[in-house]
Amino acid sequence: MNLDVAIYNYWPRAIYDVAVNGQYAGGAFMAYHPGGAGGKIVCCVKVTSGPISIEYSLGGAEGAPRLGERIHATAVLKELPGDSKVLTVHVYPNETALAEASKEYVDERPEPEEKK
Repeated sequence: MNLDVAIYNYWPRAIYDVAVNGQYAGGAFMAYHPGGAGGKIVCCVKVTSGPISIEYSLGGAEGAPRLGERIHATAVLKELPGDSKVLTVHVYPNETALAEASKEYVDERPEPEEKK
């Protein structure tokens, strides 16, 4: 199924060149602050239920630790309802990610699922 992708970045710094399942999903997502955890919506990424790979590069000021480092995370898409239109990917600074498919856009989830 092809879905629009919404990325929520919870790092305290920007992330760049995001790929979901090897497909480009956006160029820049600024640092997290409450009410500001993402960037634009990108069309369209092919997904199935099961593992979803997410890759991105760390941004930041010149000389920031790990600047430009490529991070690889895997999320598990537990459900893929037939009426899904959006794949939301939540990217956390502990290098984990959460993916969810839905008919509409979802709210922020600033804490990783396992910490709730």
